[in-house]
Amino acid sequence: PPVQVLLTVLLTVFHLCRCSLRPRHCGDILASGVSEDGVYSVFPVHDPDGFMVYCDMRTDGGGWTVFQRREDGSVNFFRGWDAYRDGFGTSTGEHWLGLQRIFSLTRSGDMELRVDMADFDNATAFARYAHFSVGRDSVNPEEDGYPLSVDGFSGTAGDSFLKHSGMRFTTRDRDQDQSENNCAAYYQGAWWYRNCHTSNLNGQYLRGGHASYADGVEWSSWTGWQYSLRFTEMKVRPRTGPPS
Repeated sequence: PPVQVLLTVLLTVFHLCRCSLRPRHCGDILASGVSEDGVYSVFPVHDPDGFMVYCDMRTDGGGWTVFQRREDGSVNFFRGWDAYRDGFGTSTGEHWLGLQRIFSLTRSGDMELRVDMADFDNATAFARYAHFSVGRDSVNPEEDGYPLSVDGFSGTAGDSFLKHSGMRFTTRDRDQDQSENNCAAYYQGAWWYRNCHTSNLNGQYLRGGHASYADGVEWSSWTGWQYSLRFTEMKVRPRTGPPS
């Protein structure tokens, strides 16, 4: 009957509209006219259930989806594989969004990365990478180790990340680096270690200068291997940037 056909059409239109109102990332939320920093739901293309993220709507034009933050040492980052895969912490405070979610956000391959950081003297710096993805070409990203692809550096902090490109993620209980030691266990963190690192943003929160070597929240090109940063934030947005 015509009524059923009409209902089907209406349901289809409703479904399409509903899909278009489901932001894939913070860039879509910014484009819809929302400009306040805060926690929002996003629905990446291949993750229909979605998840909550913190959106930075102010830095460098806004539209950034935050996936890592260190700011006060309140959250333990020396954790195992499952925690890093699934995420931990609180989106308004210290947290790691989770490798599976970072994969969902970046698998399209059109994302850029920004890393903001600050030391304990209130100096700030940033590193920006034109291309960033995790597990982009993986059918089973966890099995492949959530490999990092990053390129196209610019910024004021120096580049401490390009040397990690191509590496799989290593935690204290899953060694996937190129060192004879487990870099995560040795440097008290979890990262895309090679042999071992030039950055260690998930290391121990050691509050500035420390006697131990390279096991803090380090970005070596800016503050060396024996200075643990006060603040770091890693975030992504579509490479085309926010709407002008």
